Amino acid sequence: MALTGDPAGPPLAPATEAAATVDAALAPFGLDAGVLAERAASAGVTRGGRVSCGRGSRLLRAADGWLALTLSRPDDVASLPALLEAGFDGEPDGTGDLAPWDRVARLVAARPAAAVAAQAELLGMPCGVVGEPAAAPLVPLPGAAAADAPRQPPYVVDLSALWAGPLATSCLLRAGATVVKVEDVRRPDGARSGDPAFHDLLNGGKLSVALDFSSPDGRWALASLVERADIVVTSARARAVEALGLDPEATLAAGDKVWVAITAHGWESSRVGFGDDVAATAGLVAWHPDDGEPRFAADAIADPLAGALAASAALAAWHQGGRHFLDVSLATAARSVAPPAAPPARTADAMTAGAGWSIDGERVAQPRARAADRPAAVLGADTAAVLAAVSA
Repeated sequence: MALTGDPAGPPLAPATEAAATVDAALAPFGLDAGVLAERAASAGVTRGGRVSCGRGSRLLRAADGWLALTLSRPDDVASLPALLEAGFDGEPDGTGDLAPWDRVARLVAARPAAAVAAQAELLGMPCGVVGEPAAAPLVPLPGAAAADAPRQPPYVVDLSALWAGPLATSCLLRAGATVVKVEDVRRPDGARSGDPAFHDLLNGGKLSVALDFSSPDGRWALASLVERADIVVTSARARAVEALGLDPEATLAAGDKVWVAITAHGWESSRVGFGDDVAATAGLVAWHPDDGEPRFAADAIADPLAGALAASAALAAWHQGGRHFLDVSLATAARSVAPPAAPPARTADAMTAGAGWSIDGERVAQPRARAADRPAAVLGADTAAVLAAVSA
């Protein structure tokens, strides 16, 4: 709630069971729904209403509905003329708050939401209609049922980046897994250039392997690590994974493994997206009781939600044994806890004594930062040792 609502207004409680869902998913790992807000706590950001906590996304009124658009990458800002068929000369050309949001909002207001979203998909831009119908039925993730005979902790190869995948593998690490974080020396995890404390939180304790994915030796080493793995976690779309010479179907056919594919909109989809725009697209927003308009729900909530569900499903699948391909999309995770309609959010009340807000007589909790147990390894710190062990 503290991260949902207008900056100058009261916190809002969106109609979702997201917190209870994450509590259940992360209980085996000794964590709870606090993970939904810990990035915001670490970075010191707060609610922005129709502006995301991280400032990269906006909720924009279209001619017939609402759009969620993210402009956190220079390429997306550069694609705005093609998206909206208009020039942007003289407009701001930065990302986030520095993007030309005023002109974008004026142009979007005159266009059908679905048309803008369709063009954005063609351009590879993160954008969607708020509450758009699901493209396919939700695929339930395996539950966290215990196995008859728990297996040894798994060997996990983590090819994911940013938030959802690293959160999932950090949970598996807490369950005793050995986690090897594998990155391309030319393009390491972008989180390394972000908040150091949050990067440590998600990646501390993992072994770090850095490879040149464009070289034969790098591809051979990558294939060897995937062959050794009990669980493989990726956060790239299918074509990007295949471009690395990896084939989940062939990998699973060769032996019992779990492959967790975390994407924005599903393994079969080419759409891109980030936690804020995907959550809004899935309908996981707070509808303000005063104006009936959407506000972002928490901070990029689809990311930690998907990461929590992926961790729970991966551990359950490993203990069950056999071969599992888990298609975990941010969109599916968000839709699984989004309300079926658009009920208004509940509004917190100002506390009668002291500063702050309350709901049902309880103080609205502030996001809390969770300290990392240890710092993340320097890029490639364990490459030689890990490859020597795999080759032995």
